[in-house]
Amino acid sequence: MYRYYSGPGSTTIAVFGWVPGQAEPPFREPGIAEGMGTVTGQLHHHAANTALPHDFARPTWEPADILDRGYALTHPDHPLLGDDGAAALRAVAERIHAHGPVPSSDYGLIHGDLHRENMLLTPEGTIAVIDFDDCGLGTYTLDIATVLSSIHRLCHDEPEVYTDFTSRFLAAYEKVRPLPASMDRFEDFLLLRDAFIINFVTSSTNSEVASWGPRRVAGLIAQMRSHLDGQPYPGTLAI
Repeated sequence: MYRYYSGPGSTTIAVFGWVPGQAEPPFREPGIAEGMGTVTGQLHHHAANTALPHDFARPTWEPADILDRGYALTHPDHPLLGDDGAAALRAVAERIHAHGPVPSSDYGLIHGDLHRENMLLTPEGTIAVIDFDDCGLGTYTLDIATVLSSIHRLCHDEPEVYTDFTSRFLAAYEKVRPLPASMDRFEDFLLLRDAFIINFVTSSTNSEVASWGPRRVAGLIAQMRSHLDGQPYPGTLAI
């Protein structure tokens, strides 16, 4: 069904049901990492065990979709990319493509944008997921990288906090289903997540995105350049 938000310039939204809860669960609190890991595993378990209709149509989130066919590399002269942003993205694409395809068992229906702001802490103390707008076919590891990347941004100066969170998150995921085999290429998926964000910002005409987007793109391009020069990518795990 449809609802209309009476803000500046009405917006049409599709609502399937309201989910009560606290946005952006407080990731430092006990049980939150476990809850996020559990719900991510449950999403992937459900996807892996649900047959899709023959005419099912959703976006695909292969590396080529995010990189080669993404907005940034199809608009390499975009001013937010700077002098050599497109070159950095092309080099990232070449590196990821050289690693080859992931196992078919790692591929299925994913949320596509599973960052902390799309999770809620419910009144019952569980974690719920919202905003399936980018749901599509991709590698389960991309969802995991999206969650952990969004946490790393909050505690990048506290490596012990990030390490503890990821350990508890992944242990909870494994209680639901095994980790994807492509976790041994986790760095690739952190890069893909950030390329996804660069595509979003460079293609957006939203004034709010314009307020933070240029700084974010510049920071992500700088991270990619450092990685190409031999530095570990921010958020990389010892798997």
